[in-house]
Amino acid sequence: MKTSIKQLCLILLLTVFISTTASAVEIFVWQHDNNLAVADPVIGGNLTATQAVTRTLDAEDIDYTLNRQLPDNLAEYDVVITCLSFYCPG
Repeated sequence: MKTSIKQLCLILLLTVFISTTASAVEIFVWQHDNNLAVADPVIGGNLTATQAVTRTLDAEDIDYTLNRQLPDNLAEYDVVITCLSFYCPG
C-alpha cells in the first residue's frame, strides 16, 4: 500500500492537533465530600469520593488541580469535577 505525501502530512497534523488539545485540558477537582469514606470492594480499604476520582485520574496519568476551596475564576478550567460524597449524614 502506497501512502502519498498528502496523507502523511494529514496524519502528522492530526496527531499533533490531537496530542496538543488533549494535553491542554485544565481539570479542577473540588474536594467537597466531607471526607466520608466507604469500603472499596475492588481494591479493598476505605476511600472517599474524591480519592476514587483522583485515583482514576492518576491511573490515566491525567493532570488536575485538587482543592477544597473553589477558585475565584472557574473559567480557567475546561472541566470541573465536584465530589459530593457517597451519602450525606445530615
